[in-house]
Amino acid sequence: NDCPFIDGDGCPNSILTIQDFVAHPENSKSSNELPEVLWSGEVHGNERVGPTAVMQAAELLLEAASCIQLPRIQVKTRNPSAWDDEVQKSKDCRDHMLEFGISEKQMWWLARLVSTRRIVVVPTANALGYFRSQREEAGVDPNRDFPYDYKQQASHPEYNTECMKTIAARTLNEVFREHMFQLSLTFHGGMEVIGYEWGAPTWSHTSISPDDAVQGQVAGAYSRYGGGWGSTPPYKFGPMNPLVYPVTGGMEDWAYAGSWDPERVIPCKPTTFTPYPVERTTYNNSTLRVLNMLVETSNSKIPKSNLGSSWGLLEGFSVAGNGHISRNIRLALLAAELVQPWLSIRNVNELEMTDDIIPLTSRDGCQDYKRVSVPEKSRKVVIEWVVGGSLHIETSKVWYAKWSDVPDLKCGDQPPLNIEEKMREGTPISATSGKTSYASSSTASTAHFSASFDITDFKPKDKLVVIVSARVDQDWANQPDNVEPKKPPQSHMANARTNPNWYHESGGKVIQGRLDWFSIPLTIEIGSNRGTVETIELSSRLPFDVPEPYYEPKDHDSNQGTNTKLQKHNWSPTQRTAAAGVFFAIIVAMGLGLRCMIQDRMRRGQRTRLREFISDKDAPSPGSLQVGEEEDLPEDGFEDEPNGYTDQPTDDEDQNGVEMGRYP
Repeated sequence: NDCPFIDGDGCPNSILTIQDFVAHPENSKSSNELPEVLWSGEVHGNERVGPTAVMQAAELLLEAASCIQLPRIQVKTRNPSAWDDEVQKSKDCRDHMLEFGISEKQMWWLARLVSTRRIVVVPTANALGYFRSQREEAGVDPNRDFPYDYKQQASHPEYNTECMKTIAARTLNEVFREHMFQLSLTFHGGMEVIGYEWGAPTWSHTSISPDDAVQGQVAGAYSRYGGGWGSTPPYKFGPMNPLVYPVTGGMEDWAYAGSWDPERVIPCKPTTFTPYPVERTTYNNSTLRVLNMLVETSNSKIPKSNLGSSWGLLEGFSVAGNGHISRNIRLALLAAELVQPWLSIRNVNELEMTDDIIPLTSRDGCQDYKRVSVPEKSRKVVIEWVVGGSLHIETSKVWYAKWSDVPDLKCGDQPPLNIEEKMREGTPISATSGKTSYASSSTASTAHFSASFDITDFKPKDKLVVIVSARVDQDWANQPDNVEPKKPPQSHMANARTNPNWYHESGGKVIQGRLDWFSIPLTIEIGSNRGTVETIELSSRLPFDVPEPYYEPKDHDSNQGTNTKLQKHNWSPTQRTAAAGVFFAIIVAMGLGLRCMIQDRMRRGQRTRLREFISDKDAPSPGSLQVGEEEDLPEDGFEDEPNGYTDQPTDDEDQNGVEMGRYP
């Protein structure tokens, strides 16, 4: 009689997978290498914040990606009559998101997460307990049902009958077997903490895991981005044994250590429901190496107030309108952000580029995907870029070469590990290291960098490729002396960015460790638009200002009204003289207007300095100061990047007790 709204007996489990199958077709190399994240809404059915938070986060991601992929350029080329409707849809959805305080920049960020990760959502693994609003599944606690730290049973030491008794545990077990997650969040209730390993009785309250460095830093980032409100502080974080309590058969330690700590993993042969094969709890060396963090969302398992508000949801850092639901939506999104570093070239010679990532867009044709033309007489090119998906950036650089020298460079994949050996390094303008806001409570979520390079060795019409790189979070490989067991970091998360020899493959998924991470390539064409003095973008992705298609005029049928076919017209001498005078006056007016425009532009100091820098090898860097000038920058050397709307809710909006409705 449970879940009567579903055909059949019992309560089925729903599993949602978010992936951009156009950019990453199923079973393609780029699809197999996508970084994977799991959001588990609950395993205890009466702990209700998690299921709501993960579903709202999923909806927000999908709506932002759906909005950003509009207007679709294929509509313009295949069905021009529908283009106006397509543009209007894109404007309407952006306006709708802005009504909830989600800025255009934040929409692009959310769309990037959708199109560059695989996010798996299990909102209610304990579906029966959720329907009944009970902690257990038919009397069994699912978070004591995983095969970690169970003792052997004398009658059958080769397996244990006390694990995998619940459908909740079996569901999550099957999901983990199909993937190689690097990050996972499992949401609970009854406290307000973020916990990580160790959390099993076999480990003492003072034991720390081999991945304590990355666990502590990521948990701290979650706490800061989640924030607090009023008398509710940001989440405490630390190992589960001292912060929460130890449990046998917990999902957290099992997902973290099940593949590399076989002494504490025993196969299961439960007697509940239909038989569950023993081999389903026999694991390879790759599946269970996940930073799987416990989030105790709220002191009340079913809070009735302080749920939060949709407004300003992505601002973080204890904004007005924060609450139990809204801050855990941000935690889920941050897990998707931090699972892999990313870089994006944002400006070329002060020309702001459209974003690298557009959902539902193929990344084939790499040379045309992101492309600019620089004037033929340019001597230097200035590149500005951002780094995300990380906490600390040790170094970030720009690299360039002729496309013909690096033919194996792709848009959808990270380049070969030795790609720098075939390219030249640019000259830094900004600092080369920094940190993102997730490493501290600042406002810029990404770190900004700039560099230049000389192009005098290249010829007009040459096609150059430019990529930027970053080496990040190298301290995740560090360990104190008291880790247990005495092993180097074991998680995919730490090794993927600190160990180039790390390689794991399971279920068709691949994780390849590397030290340096790269952007999508930028193509620079030298002098492809003769006579121009500006850098212009030639990319064919999705700008709003794509020129309308050109159509030859067509004759109307005689029964449709006026014939529009051009007719020959004989001009009189007087008409010709008058027309010539008007034409001359227009030319003079245009010349004067152009002169005024050029003079106005040339008064802009920064642009003038940049042009001098590009055209003159002896000119000072546009990032350097002239005598008598002062520059006021943050201590880290970066300008803060605006992080969307900062307006606050109006006085008549409830900031605390708002039931979380439909997010934009």
